[in-house]
Amino acid sequence: MYSGLRFDVLRGAALVGILALAVPLQAFAQQGVIRGTVRDADSGDPIFLATVQIIGTAAGFVTDEDGRFTIRAQPGTYSVRASMLGYASAQQRVTLGAGDAITLDFDLSVSALAIDEIVAVGTRTTRTRLESPVAVDVITAAEIALVGELELNQILRTLAPSYNASHQTISDGTDHVNPASLRGLGPDQTLVLINGKRRHHSSLVNVNGTFGRGTVGTDLNAIPAAAIERIEILRDGASAQYGSDAIAGVINIVLKEQYDQVQLNATAGFNPGTDVGGRSADADGEMIKANANFGFRVGQRGFFNVTGSYLSRNRTNRSGIYTGAIFTSDGTGDDAELSARGLTREDFSMKIGQSDATVGALWFNSAFPIAETGEFYVSGGLTNRNGLATGFFRLPHQEGRVVPELFPNGFLPEIRTAIDDNSITAGLRGNKNNWDVDLSVTTGYNQLKFNITNSNNASQGPASPTDFDAGGYRFDQTTGNVDAVKLLDTGGKLEALSLVLGSEYRFQRFQEFQGEPASFLLGNGGDEAGVDFDTTSTGAPKDCCSQVFPGRNPEVEVNRTRNSIGVYAGLESEITDRISLDGTLRFEDYSDFGTQWTGKVAGRVEFIDDYAFRAAVSNGFRAPSLNQVWFGDVSIQFVLDPMGNLEPARVLTANNLSGVAAAFGVPRLDAETSVNISAGITARPVPNVSITVDGYFVTIDDRVVLSSRFSDSDPDIGDRVSEILEPFAAQGVGQAQFFMNAVDTETKGIDIVAVWGTQAGPGGLNISTAWNFQDTEVTATNVPESMKQRFPDATDAELQHVIFNREERSRQEVALPTEKGVTQIRYSLARWVFTTRWNYFGSVLYRVDCGNLDPNVSCPDNDEDFAAKNLFDLEAGFEFARGATFLLGATNIFNTFPDQHRLDSNRSSERFPFSRRVTQFGTNGGYYYATIRLGL
Repeated sequence: MYSGLRFDVLRGAALVGILALAVPLQAFAQQGVIRGTVRDADSGDPIFLATVQIIGTAAGFVTDEDGRFTIRAQPGTYSVRASMLGYASAQQRVTLGAGDAITLDFDLSVSALAIDEIVAVGTRTTRTRLESPVAVDVITAAEIALVGELELNQILRTLAPSYNASHQTISDGTDHVNPASLRGLGPDQTLVLINGKRRHHSSLVNVNGTFGRGTVGTDLNAIPAAAIERIEILRDGASAQYGSDAIAGVINIVLKEQYDQVQLNATAGFNPGTDVGGRSADADGEMIKANANFGFRVGQRGFFNVTGSYLSRNRTNRSGIYTGAIFTSDGTGDDAELSARGLTREDFSMKIGQSDATVGALWFNSAFPIAETGEFYVSGGLTNRNGLATGFFRLPHQEGRVVPELFPNGFLPEIRTAIDDNSITAGLRGNKNNWDVDLSVTTGYNQLKFNITNSNNASQGPASPTDFDAGGYRFDQTTGNVDAVKLLDTGGKLEALSLVLGSEYRFQRFQEFQGEPASFLLGNGGDEAGVDFDTTSTGAPKDCCSQVFPGRNPEVEVNRTRNSIGVYAGLESEITDRISLDGTLRFEDYSDFGTQWTGKVAGRVEFIDDYAFRAAVSNGFRAPSLNQVWFGDVSIQFVLDPMGNLEPARVLTANNLSGVAAAFGVPRLDAETSVNISAGITARPVPNVSITVDGYFVTIDDRVVLSSRFSDSDPDIGDRVSEILEPFAAQGVGQAQFFMNAVDTETKGIDIVAVWGTQAGPGGLNISTAWNFQDTEVTATNVPESMKQRFPDATDAELQHVIFNREERSRQEVALPTEKGVTQIRYSLARWVFTTRWNYFGSVLYRVDCGNLDPNVSCPDNDEDFAAKNLFDLEAGFEFARGATFLLGATNIFNTFPDQHRLDSNRSSERFPFSRRVTQFGTNGGYYYATIRLGL
């Protein structure tokens, strides 16, 4: 009752705050006007779409086709800056009186580098990338166009060393939604914004054995690259500014605003493949992508921009030719039987690699002027993705899993997914009496449906369907924001001092809906005469449910909601033109787990011209996702048996508030909490060179993870596990796992970025290099007191092992490269442009659990190390007509692959020549492509 009352009071206070912040929009006072023109210093031509801003405010004013701008402001003394991508910015000081009309012109010089980009993330006022007190990367549309990758996750992996994402395989839904990492942290510890507004995350919970197991990330591949103007990556904790999830940092995707132009492009390419596991190389992974972007003006200051995108991506196959048992469990007589049936061993091989995908997307961005300083804006997108992946081959000798009347030679079950990812944002923003106010509402959802094909429910015998609706998930989120910035009058004592205020209300819903009965029932499911099911030759029931994984049953079907409210306040200052200092304090209240306070202090000091030191310290948090709280499922996971063989196990993931979780002593989920410390140096030793070096240290307590498996065969806790799981015995469940605040971690790292541009002969040369070095360590595994009471015969070490074993620990520490770098060289000459890129991926380690309670004890029969790799990209483009360019290129031009498994136990009868548990850059190999671009 108290919690509900507290929430109502806070909600009321927030609404009052919103009204209070809106009051300045209604106030009237005599303003002055600053007018002027922005021109190219060399040619004298006006610069269209340059940005002119009063430093210390959030609003930006864009020049028209004649380079003109108009700013209305209250009387005062201001610093005004003009900037444009590809030009060095310029700044002037002006004093504006009541009713004054002042002319302020800017002449911008062409810069060989775009090193003065204005960034919107990490600050509520306007700053350039080098002026920011924390590290921010800016990736422009021009840079995106230079990358041969077609999906946003892979584009970011190529251009941002602190970011990593790869296609996964044999991981159910995770085959279709890539888990990604920023600064070595989890997929759910990075906040994603679209035009500065919080984006909903995926409905999928990653439950299989990949990096990111147990997390819920954001599906960046749902956002078409052709719709993006730039991407800002804030590499610093930002919970105080943006709320939950921003522990690793923030990715802000800014959509295109261009108009009076049509952009068309089409790309086609393929992977050359490789000889592996007895299989000869065949080209695969064919991809075709087509995009169209166009816009038109609305009045003098408004615009409407729309992007359509289509992607067809075929599968890749990196499995070998299967060498294990097929018709008999010991393999005797298989070759003769194969010959008699006219088959080969390749007919029983799996398909390991990138999934098939067909993606269609329609996105838009628009703004419509209201009066002289306000506008109504609306943006959003619709994305649909249909995918296809497969699981483990069900072999004919596995009589408990196969109906021979339906599949006499076994079958390779198919997982077909349908993902809808849709959103819309609408809002009002404007400036009145020196208040920049932004009121907005964003709503969106992600829905994933599973259809299992080429499969059977063995317990139903010949009557079993071969296609199943297995249910799925949906996650909805609606967010209301009010943000306000006021430039305070300091009487000229400070360069600028701004008050920032805001509030956010967020509503979330997670749904898990059941599949058709045949996908989860044992036999006929039971009636007055009892359960009727098909049996094996020993008389035991055949496996229930659709093979590859069971459909969602009514017991795990959920429809749960929560809401939260947050308020923040801060000061952002330019004490002098060399010193800036920011501070923010935030309070949030969640309806399901309570409150959090966060704060941040950040500053920058330019100690000599063009050389600055910057640092920040903050605490942060991540609320357990609604998916993690309520997700429940029965899945088939292939785990190592004591002999090192992969065997299927039916594993229950019980939701956090279920009776099963309580019986195991699993506490209610609480928020992760973090401390983030960063410090770095920015330098511009000469006008066409920029260098940044930033170190960071992040501690996270009570990190939410998916536990290891509690097994009924465990010698210490097995009897109690079997007793608790007895109601699920009909589904063959003998193991369980839970979401828990189970571990504490420390992450430390350093980012280095250098950019240089110059005139080289008759052409222009741009060189950039960026490197990330990071290390994550699990410092503690937390055993709840309630669990100790449920399992009094188990020691703390035994419970720590079953909560978070050695393999789970390794996913946090060594499953991704701890060193990653990219160096890019671009040379432009007349109508030609050449780009070459070197990507370095550090080593990764595969560490399994072999039962030892000490995580530092190796498992020599399965542990493997995979060496660092160097990948090279090359692209050449030629403008054959005005606005028409043809490009030919290759990513990973030498078709480099990760190391293969050396141990036969990991190759699993040649099913897995490459690891499916750890990954550096995926197993697609090279990608060779051709692109044509048209600008009309």
